[in-house]
Amino acid sequence: MAKPVILLIDDEKAYAEVIKEALTPMGIEAHIACNAMEAMLVMQQTTPDLILLDVMMPEVDGLTLLRWLRENPPEKHIPIHIVSAKARPEDRDAALRAGADGFLAKPFTMQDLKETLAEYLPILSLNQDPSEN
Repeated sequence: MAKPVILLIDDEKAYAEVIKEALTPMGIEAHIACNAMEAMLVMQQTTPDLILLDVMMPEVDGLTLLRWLRENPPEKHIPIHIVSAKARPEDRDAALRAGADGFLAKPFTMQDLKETLAEYLPILSLNQDPSEN
């Protein structure tokens, strides 16, 4: 069985690297893009099972990228979960209106991340401790 693939789109590379390191022991292949252009390049090489997308990024913000992805096949059917420090109710509503499948506020716990991933990647066991692998 192929590993699930996640694309992390976040301009904070160190943060994205920490998330990637947490996902690897869970059997998840994670790719990092620091902006919209890098995300497009990654998606030319692989089709992610899930995209975790930050909102506050330079040049093209996450909601603009989200709207574009929702309008363009084949990306339009990939689940996209917003992960952002902008977590007021109106920020969440804006993300959902733009086409997000869900919203996870930064900072979050590892358990929050695992629960989010389990919604989209049912092969993951929520009871599995990533440090056990």
